[in-house]
Amino acid sequence: MKIGYVTQWFDPETGSAATPGIIARALNARGHDVEVLTGLPNYPEGRLYDGYGLVPYQREERDGMTVHRSPLIPTHESRAISRILNYSSFAAGATAVGARVLRHADVVLVHSTPATVAVPALAAKALYGVPFVPMIQDLWPDTVTSSGFLADSSTSGVERTLHRFCDTVYRQAARIAVISPGMSDSIQRRGIPPEKITFTPNWVDETTFYPESKDDELRRSFGLTRDFVVMYAGNFGEFQALDLVLAAAERLRTRSDIQFALVGGGVMEQALKRISAEKQLDNVVFVPSQPFSAMTKVLALGDLHLVSLQDLPLFRITLPSKLQATLAAGRPLVGTVRGDAATVIEDSGAGLTSTPEDPDDLARAVAQMADDPEGTAAMGRAGREYYERVFSEDSSAGRLVSVLEMAASERKRGRR
Repeated sequence: MKIGYVTQWFDPETGSAATPGIIARALNARGHDVEVLTGLPNYPEGRLYDGYGLVPYQREERDGMTVHRSPLIPTHESRAISRILNYSSFAAGATAVGARVLRHADVVLVHSTPATVAVPALAAKALYGVPFVPMIQDLWPDTVTSSGFLADSSTSGVERTLHRFCDTVYRQAARIAVISPGMSDSIQRRGIPPEKITFTPNWVDETTFYPESKDDELRRSFGLTRDFVVMYAGNFGEFQALDLVLAAAERLRTRSDIQFALVGGGVMEQALKRISAEKQLDNVVFVPSQPFSAMTKVLALGDLHLVSLQDLPLFRITLPSKLQATLAAGRPLVGTVRGDAATVIEDSGAGLTSTPEDPDDLARAVAQMADDPEGTAAMGRAGREYYERVFSEDSSAGRLVSVLEMAASERKRGRR
């Protein structure tokens, strides 16, 4: 099966932007011919990676796959106009490049975040009859209208436009893959029949995320000196609500055994460092973003990991990639989340949940787990077992291949 994979984010981008590469490699490893249509790498800092320039087209070979890169305006600022320019420039550039990349595909897989990534797939279907499958990572328009991304005065008009666009994508799609059960329910409420939707959760790079023992030298290099390390590793964005983590750290500053480590970077990094300095949080350490290949050893340094999100309705129907990565690494966690993510944490036995936006409750959960290190470690092992049963590549990638094959069969029938 020849698969065209449209995604704004792709290797060598890191964090949540690494997910498309994981999916593409899994499909390729199963014998499918995958060609990737993507943008110039700039996530999460909004700056082009070394070796890339603002060019109209760039082609490369990566992991046995052809990668076609289209132009975009690189930025990851929180301002609405910056994001609009970033998203729309990729949609336009990828549609132009996609005219020659997607026309011969049996099916197009769309990594749907942002929703505008579907534009090249819509064009390929209209021009060449190529069926497509959006794999919904973020449910739009909720992502932009519920998050304060747009000013109130502009929300209603933009929301109507995005609703119409998303409805068009869902209707035109041959099949729809969703990464959480709640997404399926939401899309069905838009009039899409349930048989068209399949729960296909993300998995992780299982050569990178697995249980590992602590590296004492790496621990010292990060400045981790206390007995119990509470780690957040990932993007420092607005949606991650990491100011809550600092507030919980402030409440636990008298605990000489507990240390918080924030590993990564992003648009909120300087603001978080400023808060930590102003409050003189000597129990908080900031660690720069680490190479993706090193993440197994990095995660092993955390005795407890945090999954933190703002308390918005859209986050109750999503499973952040950090959740699967932590489960796969066999690390216990506390989730300041509700909805589908909270259900996974509770069902897996991998940790505890705390009330979003409540630093006192987060501090309570952290203290409870620090007071029982053996029980906390056992939660991590339970999480690994749950990952193997529910989220493993064998299970999830096989499900996605089945969805793509069903969609591709529509084009084959049309060619008869």
